[in-house]
Amino acid sequence: MRDVRLADYRPYPYALERTDLTVRLFSDHGVVEATLSFLPVAGASSPGAAAPAATDAQAGPPLELRGVGLELEALAIDGEPLPPTATHQEEGLLVVLQPPQRPFVLTSRVRIDPYTNTTLEGLYASGGMVTSQCEAEGFRRITFHPDRPDVLSRFQVRIEADQERYPVLLSNGNCQAAGALADGRHFAVWDDPFPKPSYLFALVAGRLEEVRGSFTTASGRTVQLRLHVEPGDAPYTAHAMASLQRSMAWDEQVYGLEYDLDEYNIVAVRHFNMGAMENKSLNIFNSKLVLADAETATDGELERIESVIAHEYFHNWTGNRITCRDWFQLSLKEGLTVFRDQCFTADLHGADLKRIEDVAMLRNTQFREDAGPTAHPIQPDHYQAIDNFYTTTIYEKGAEVIRMLHTLLGPATFMRGMALYVQRHDGTAATTADFLQAMQDAAAEASAAPAGQSGNGQRDDSSPLRFSFKQFSRWYHQAGTPVVSIERQWDGATGALALTLRQHTPATPGQPHKQPLVIPLALALVGEEGQVLPQAGRSPVVLEAAERQLRFEGLPPGPTPPALSVLRGFSAPVRLELARPNAELLQLFACDSDPFARWDAGQTLLRQAVLARAAGRSDQELEGGLIAAFAAILADTSLPAASRSALLALPGMAELEDLAPQPNPPALFAAFLALERAFGEALETPLQDALAACRPQWERPWPQGQGERRLTATIWSWRAAAGDEAVREAAAAAVDGPSMTLARAGLRALQVHSCEQRRRAVEAFYQRWQEKPVILDAWFALEASAPFADGLERVAALLAHPRFDPAAPNAIRAVLGGFSANTPVFHAADGTGYRFMAEQIVALDRRNPITASRLAKLFSRWQSYGPARAARMREALEQLAAAELSANTREVVEQCRSIGAREGAAA
Repeated sequence: MRDVRLADYRPYPYALERTDLTVRLFSDHGVVEATLSFLPVAGASSPGAAAPAATDAQAGPPLELRGVGLELEALAIDGEPLPPTATHQEEGLLVVLQPPQRPFVLTSRVRIDPYTNTTLEGLYASGGMVTSQCEAEGFRRITFHPDRPDVLSRFQVRIEADQERYPVLLSNGNCQAAGALADGRHFAVWDDPFPKPSYLFALVAGRLEEVRGSFTTASGRTVQLRLHVEPGDAPYTAHAMASLQRSMAWDEQVYGLEYDLDEYNIVAVRHFNMGAMENKSLNIFNSKLVLADAETATDGELERIESVIAHEYFHNWTGNRITCRDWFQLSLKEGLTVFRDQCFTADLHGADLKRIEDVAMLRNTQFREDAGPTAHPIQPDHYQAIDNFYTTTIYEKGAEVIRMLHTLLGPATFMRGMALYVQRHDGTAATTADFLQAMQDAAAEASAAPAGQSGNGQRDDSSPLRFSFKQFSRWYHQAGTPVVSIERQWDGATGALALTLRQHTPATPGQPHKQPLVIPLALALVGEEGQVLPQAGRSPVVLEAAERQLRFEGLPPGPTPPALSVLRGFSAPVRLELARPNAELLQLFACDSDPFARWDAGQTLLRQAVLARAAGRSDQELEGGLIAAFAAILADTSLPAASRSALLALPGMAELEDLAPQPNPPALFAAFLALERAFGEALETPLQDALAACRPQWERPWPQGQGERRLTATIWSWRAAAGDEAVREAAAAAVDGPSMTLARAGLRALQVHSCEQRRRAVEAFYQRWQEKPVILDAWFALEASAPFADGLERVAALLAHPRFDPAAPNAIRAVLGGFSANTPVFHAADGTGYRFMAEQIVALDRRNPITASRLAKLFSRWQSYGPARAARMREALEQLAAAELSANTREVVEQCRSIGAREGAAA
């Protein structure tokens, strides 16, 4: 498959003024009639497909249309059928060789089969409904079309279907007409007045229940809100509806952005590759991100549903009204919208804990991606399958780059930049450069009267920090996680502290050499009582060069410098290299005023403790210091329960693997469990006291009581590991209670223990929820990740279970994703886990390449393990490579294999 390169981008030579579709659904096929109204663009040329050039002087450039899996039945221009000689056709491409050099209308009729479409792209069947997914390149599976994000047009869609089978017919925009047809069929006509690219097209037909709500905008318009779910699911939609209303209000209050149509629809679909899709006015959601209440979803899931609904709604402006010019600009809409949804959640539920959760996720997923063979910049310069670039780099790292702009510019200037961006580019397909230019222009306005700055280049007010936008843009073009190292020189006699800051970014595939980035580094000097000393200033230091010196004078003299609190608020997505003694880290863990930096000090200590145990030694002094710190945290009722739980949380396995030289995953897992047991034994009384204080809050409705439920989960896990039979019984009993949060906490606490309570709890959960696939996925994941000797047989049985739906990506991720998290079984020394996973990916790839290619990334870190384990994983990778694979999965597999090839060549 050939590479698509940013350098080859050319504007489309035609404007597409209208796309009018008639979609007729029948029992075994569909027919799509498309009427496309084109207008030649003066001076434009063909985008460059491999097709014969036009020779007629009166003809315009060749018209390229994309189409996959379509049976073409008719093709005409201005009503005149086109003969075969007027077109050129190859895989995925139809070229009209000599279209008129004037406005013209192209009509086509194609036959499609949504009922056998297992890719979950284009139009496909999901249960009893037909639905769509067009981002990134699914629309070409519906009809022949330019199918480019920079080709925007107004859509009008007429849907015809059997009224009994498909009583609800939905598409984008506002419903203009509906009525009965002959033979028990009916129709609906939807019109979207706002131009959009084809990837935002949506269509749903099915037997659905409708839940109605409304929202009154700031200008006084009433918007009709409708959630559409499968029969019987309506009682689980109240949380989703309320989340949508909160999102609409927040976007008006914070960004001044108001919804622009008369209605807003959300449809819940079981078979969906993504979490949700922001199609204009017709969002299609994975059902697990709509259907929820306190009995059926955990606190974390309720917050995630709220966040994802907000994310898709926020796309109405940052993604729909302003879309991306090409797929290389994907993070323009996704990174920006993730930043917006993170801020939304932070405003509603607390910024400190949200920041910690986001950073933990970033370190355990995106940092790993940045350090492996699939590393890519936020704005890639080439790809083979664009579906492979819906990654944590595009989304979460992209959001971190937006956050750095917010930090560097200050809130007021950032919001002025956002206003300029919307004003300039509303209704267009924009680029990252357009966004950065709006921010630069806002900064120039704000800096017209230079503000005073300290000797370390820090701002003393809310004016933007000084930095190079050109250099900042390197964040979009360089892959890899930068490393910031800090060296200290302390003059205890005079109270002077010198810091040497250095940055470098490790080589990544295709980018052996890196340039310095703009890195805002928030730091503070912390005294013995936790007070922040004034000498370091209040605003971040900007590190632009490879090295920078800082000097702080007038500090209290003494044998040791003040504690150095660095990367406060996680001011930049970097790794930190800084030698700090355990005593300094324990001081910060006890009293740093920055919640992130306090948590991060604890994480640094915990990583040391786990790695020491995995290496066959335990650091008793370090563990003793942690136990004392944990006891103080548990007793500190001035801290919210959720914050105490976060401070007690152990690091993720992925992060631990990345820090260990030639990691041994089963040994790390065993060390993790041993540390939980040690903490549970040593802290019995503080844990029991904290548990007693949490218990009265268990039944408070979300978001109330969530901190106490979260802390309960931590306490149950530690005390169950310590063999506390009363806690194990309580954990098992929670499965039958009214709170899904406590039920799942109980299951997690018992998960690794082969005990009677676990057996009862797992069976009770299955019996209670076996009729609810969205909930039962949690049971599948739990069983697949059970770290017992029969793990492989257990997973094979789950794949053959009568309740397992092999067509549902949620179910696949539950079982195979759960299996990949089953450290002792997946990483078995004999390689059986790797080979089993490779077999499953090959089988899955034939049905669903998008889900298969994402699972294939499990093999991306094979070279980081010890020689024996790396060899077993490489064998499984070669097993994958030898199979017939889709373009999506082939690209990932070859990226993973290429690491070994490059290293071999270098050797």
